Amino acid sequence: MAEYQLSEFQKKKILHVFNVFYDSNLDGVIEWADFELALQKICGIHKWEVGSEKHRNAKATFEVIWEGLRKFADENQDDKVTQEEWLKMWTECVRAAENGTDLPDWQKRYMNFMFDVIDTSGDDLIDVKEYTTVFTSYGASKSNCEAAFEKFSDGGRTQINRSAFETLWKEYFVSKDVNANGNYLFSQRFF
Repeated sequence: MAEYQLSEFQKKKILHVFNVFYDSNLDGVIEWADFELALQKICGIHKWEVGSEKHRNAKATFEVIWEGLRKFADENQDDKVTQEEWLKMWTECVRAAENGTDLPDWQKRYMNFMFDVIDTSGDDLIDVKEYTTVFTSYGASKSNCEAAFEKFSDGGRTQINRSAFETLWKEYFVSKDVNANGNYLFSQRFF
């Protein structure tokens, strides 16, 4: 049986997340310093004071995510995750998801954390303004954010609650379908 491989389309999407959302200092690897920079950015968006409960919870979540990422992806245990290690980890995750296995707990925790980060009002719904506020802070243009939200919310007909967000998240990472709405979740189309 042939070894499972990601499609080129899946690789593009997965590397986009590596480059934009994980490799915060843009040095080509993910390490704890990237999470510290992401924490600063997120706390700035939400105006969470250093040492506040929200700050402490975000930092604790990042620590769990980092430990999970190290466990699943850092093959040579050098406290750095390269793009190759990242793709290999995601290859296994996508293969497992296609066979009915859920994403690892640390990834689900990151997904839920990202929902909370984007839901700046805390009403358990993500609207276009919240989505645009967060993703423009990661370098996406306002027009790309608005177009992406329009697409993955079916023109605003689908409320983006936690359940809808989870569906889009899984679709983004797992789907090979270039027309899947989840492909727009991270504000960029890849085809």
